[in-house]
Amino acid sequence: MLVVQPPSVRVGPADTTPNEEHLLERLTILESTLERLAERLEQGLKLLLRQSETAYTNHALVKSLVEMLNECGVVDNDRLESMWRAECAKLDEKSPESSASALPPKKTRKAKRKASASG
Repeated sequence: MLVVQPPSVRVGPADTTPNEEHLLERLTILESTLERLAERLEQGLKLLLRQSETAYTNHALVKSLVEMLNECGVVDNDRLESMWRAECAKLDEKSPESSASALPPKKTRKAKRKASASG
């Protein structure tokens, strides 16, 4: 007759070392930190979604207002668009983060490895 014991029976709680307990505590801390991070990411995603919806509704309101003023003859749509693009270009010139010249140049080739003498 062959007796087989499950792994949980073979290792009892008295057989654990202080080092194993320390590792289990660290794993528990890491798990709770990861769980908090996931919750914060979810909150950030919800906030980003709300901001996106607000921006979309504001854009629709401004677009409708411009179309209504254009129909009434109060606003010249082409002139408004050219002025808007000019203001956007001014903002792009002021912010160095968004300009392509602020980015470091990309490397085009990988450096070749030297062959080892033992190879």
